[in-house]
Amino acid sequence: MATLARRIFKVLLFAGLFVVSMRFVHTYPLPMTIDQQQRLLELSSRFGVGDSEAFYLAVVAVINLLLAALEYLLVMKLWRICRARHRSTHEARSD
Repeated sequence: MATLARRIFKVLLFAGLFVVSMRFVHTYPLPMTIDQQQRLLELSSRFGVGDSEAFYLAVVAVINLLLAALEYLLVMKLWRICRARHRSTHEARSD
């Protein structure tokens, strides 16, 4: 049961990081300048996508997904470090 709870917590943590990333990370300021809109149209046509707005949203979602994955890995690594320090401090006190 504890393993299931840990897995659910990790999934919820990743989902939360992704939602925060989607809310606060943008590749361009909104609204876009004319130059940025032109670059977006060029890139979407280069990739063969007719709808440039859908292309923009897909690219932003992928960027935010990668960012959330990096944040998740960082949080997990920091958690392991904190647990190791707590464990070593606790063991030193019991000796």
